[in-house]
Amino acid sequence: MEKYDVVIAGASFAGLAVASKIKNKRTLLIERDDIGSDVRSACGTLVKTMEKINCEKSIVQTFDTAAVHTKNKEIDISLPEQFCTIDYKKFCKLLFKQSNADFIKAEAKRTDGKIVYTNKGDFKGEIIVDCTGWQAALASSLKRNYVNKNMLSFGIETEIPYKDDKLRFFVNQDIIENNIAWLFPCKNTARFGVFNYKGNTNILSSLKKFVESYNLKIGKIHGGYFCYCLKEPVVKNIFVVGCAAGQTLPLTGEGIRRSVYFGLNCGEIIQRILDNKISLKQGQKEYRELALKYRKYYSYLLKAQNKLPTLPNWEFNLIAGFLSIKPVTNWAWKKYEAI
Repeated sequence: MEKYDVVIAGASFAGLAVASKIKNKRTLLIERDDIGSDVRSACGTLVKTMEKINCEKSIVQTFDTAAVHTKNKEIDISLPEQFCTIDYKKFCKLLFKQSNADFIKAEAKRTDGKIVYTNKGDFKGEIIVDCTGWQAALASSLKRNYVNKNMLSFGIETEIPYKDDKLRFFVNQDIIENNIAWLFPCKNTARFGVFNYKGNTNILSSLKKFVESYNLKIGKIHGGYFCYCLKEPVVKNIFVVGCAAGQTLPLTGEGIRRSVYFGLNCGEIIQRILDNKISLKQGQKEYRELALKYRKYYSYLLKAQNKLPTLPNWEFNLIAGFLSIKPVTNWAWKKYEAI
């Protein structure tokens, strides 16, 4: 059995961010597919997030404006921070190069807190990190009912030829009944997607109707569940990061920025543990406090998420119009970005 200082299950946004901060230690990344091959995200985030982790070469298109579409209006909002769409495969490769981790293509099945058991062998780690997404494969094997299936959203997306210069969000029940939709341009293509807050997987017809409203046809589809409820980020003696810990934001479904943020911080804490600057117990306490201090803000967004589908069109128009006023936009963004 091979032994490592750190074993990280999951090599997407969170897992790669953790690994990028661990230097001069034996680190193993485990992912069931090749790195960057299993995209499930809409891959839209802040330009400065990409710059912070030296992955700006993965940026495909940038945006200064977002358009909110209701039943009868298109409301433009000037973005206080520049957003971008990214090439997922290129992003993953760029961030992976910043680590010195070994990689194995395998499925992480479970852990006892000391060993990660996979379909390609077992790997012992002084420190183990679960970044396996909403399924939280390792944490679930240590804590029963760690995954609350009632706190999952479900989304699907297709990327097809189409050009645009704005990020677009749709709250229009005539097109996407009981769902929210987005259109994220990527130069010569655009990502058309829909998601359901309640985790309903029967949304293909909504995506089809949405795409057809642009006189287009659906292409290849990807997507899946994501967890939007902050959970215990330390289970027994393992760290849990990203969607596995419910760190995706409610309401907006924004996950990249938060996965990278918590991943970088977790990686820095692990490095200090391995350098004997703090104990494992101290590191776990520090990471837990960091992650859970945002709980009340997640609860605010969750309340808004539960309210949104019930809003009458006129009320949503009023709210979106108010948020489009520049001083209000800047104030709201400062509050949101701080989460």
